[in-house]
Amino acid sequence: MSPFFLPGESPDPLYVALRDRPHAEALRAEVEEMWSVFEPYADSSFKSAAMQQFHQRYWEMYVAVALLHRGHAITKHGDDGPEFSFQVDGQRVWLEAVAPTRGLGADAVPEIAYGEYYNVPVEQILLRFTNAFHEKQQRFAAARSKGIVKSEDAYLLAINSRGVLHAPHSATVPFYIQALLPVGSLTMEIDTATRKVVDSYHNYRPEVRKSNEIEVSTSAFLDPSSAFCTGVLHSAVDAANHPQELGGDFSLLHNPSATHQIGSHVFPWAEQFTFSDWQLRTVSRA
Repeated sequence: MSPFFLPGESPDPLYVALRDRPHAEALRAEVEEMWSVFEPYADSSFKSAAMQQFHQRYWEMYVAVALLHRGHAITKHGDDGPEFSFQVDGQRVWLEAVAPTRGLGADAVPEIAYGEYYNVPVEQILLRFTNAFHEKQQRFAAARSKGIVKSEDAYLLAINSRGVLHAPHSATVPFYIQALLPVGSLTMEIDTATRKVVDSYHNYRPEVRKSNEIEVSTSAFLDPSSAFCTGVLHSAVDAANHPQELGGDFSLLHNPSATHQIGSHVFPWAEQFTFSDWQLRTVSRA
């Protein structure tokens, strides 16, 4: 096995800290151990790419190793196409990993201003998820056109939100779900006479608006053009924050419009959501 960390200059401060700082020895050892499992499935430029964007590559590796530890045999196609695939009930399921950042420009998720009052930038957060989804939709189309992904194959998108401020945590419905289904903010109706809550529900929000006034859909999973995506697997882990049992943090939203569905038994340990009859429901864990 070759070591994961490479010598030389790196623009990624996290990569440099894990590689060079003495106090990061335990975390560095964890990454190397994970790499010893993942190396046969990595593309040829994986280690050099990790020097540029460590967290994005770490997330890809984490998902693969978590699935291997959970008993799924994975197959790497090559340097082109989705990251890898695995078999479920005789069906191939492709998995593509993405870890969006806070973004750039007017629609970027703002940095935290410590000591100042601010509202959670919900629309900017949702735009980071919608942007990641649409980018991978284009990559999926390219893989289909090349014959890498077949019409009978399922496709999962694994999104990690650690790089987007505030995105890992929502008081109600997870943000990644709000970006793909028209589920808005929690609203409560209060009886002014008794001051008691008489009803509560989530607003219908089919889109969010960018700074240039362009509207971006938050209803992708109700659109036939998104039927290619079986579901979205979500996590907010990073190299220093993950459960002892890898994958224990997974959350899965099943796409109600998907051409190819997978059963809840594929990720029985994970938090899972389904959407039907305009109701978001949780699936009982095994």
